[in-house]
Amino acid sequence: MIFRIGVLTDSTFHARIFGQQRYHLAASPDYLRQHGAPQGPDDLAHHKCLVYRGSSGPNRWLLRGAGEEWVHYPVMPLMTSNNAESLLAAALGGMGIVLFPDWLIGDRLQQGELVALLPGLECAIHTEPLNIAAIYPNARHPPLNVRAVIDHYVGCFGTPLYWQTQGR
Repeated sequence: MIFRIGVLTDSTFHARIFGQQRYHLAASPDYLRQHGAPQGPDDLAHHKCLVYRGSSGPNRWLLRGAGEEWVHYPVMPLMTSNNAESLLAAALGGMGIVLFPDWLIGDRLQQGELVALLPGLECAIHTEPLNIAAIYPNARHPPLNVRAVIDHYVGCFGTPLYWQTQGR
């Protein structure tokens, strides 16, 4: 069994989906005092952005209003890294804006260390929903240890996911 965040496409495996990953644009209060908050997505081009770079290149910053199509807003990154923790530390230090999943920055938003930006818009890095799931070989009756691990994480994560219900 593995845990995966992404688009689930392989039908030879079974998946227990815990929920969908949500993204937020965020910056530290210090950054916002120095540079102001973007008033709309086009303003991101004039801000210092900290961009995660995965194996397929830098993440695309996609935003949309309710019921609208996703729009890619290209940004000129001040910093790129394949290490999310270093980008998070830079954002907390006032260096720029990040686009990160709620499970990574939810506590920082709750504690006021980061401020959510453009809250009326949905943010993403892919146009397809990214599911948070446990994946295991397709079997009519999964082994008891697989079911026990999944049941444990269902209890830990909750429904809806606990990090998506903390005052958001």
